[in-house]
Amino acid sequence: MKALLISLALVVSVHDGDTLKLSDGRTIRLEGIDAPEIAQPYGVEARDLLAKLTRKKKIRIESHGKDRYGRTVGKIYVGKRSINQSMVGRGAAWWFRSFAPTDNQLRRLEQDARKHRIGLWKSSHAVAPWDWRRANDRRARIASGNNSQ
Repeated sequence: MKALLISLALVVSVHDGDTLKLSDGRTIRLEGIDAPEIAQPYGVEARDLLAKLTRKKKIRIESHGKDRYGRTVGKIYVGKRSINQSMVGRGAAWWFRSFAPTDNQLRRLEQDARKHRIGLWKSSHAVAPWDWRRANDRRARIASGNNSQ
């Protein structure tokens, strides 16, 4: 495992429900969660909640590195509040099992949000972002005439 890097920064913008832009130019991808894409049902609401929780606030980032897109991946906090956990607990993001399989707190928060039909879980037809991206990438390839895998 890579060394833990802890830093402080100011959030200047929110791209979607799991990605932030900081005053130092870094883009942060929230670790262990996956929020709906903007074009997906509940995507705008997820982005707006993340903005409400973080915009123009100093955050603490705990990161072990970057993802394949060069974004810093980390757990973020405003004061003592875990924003990653808040997003899942408020029904604005999924626990991203494939990237955080042992995070039992995120697992429990998602289970509770589902049980109480909070946020995106009010819909009985919520589609996980990874499934939505896969389906929409396939549709885009078909529409462009490039149906190769």
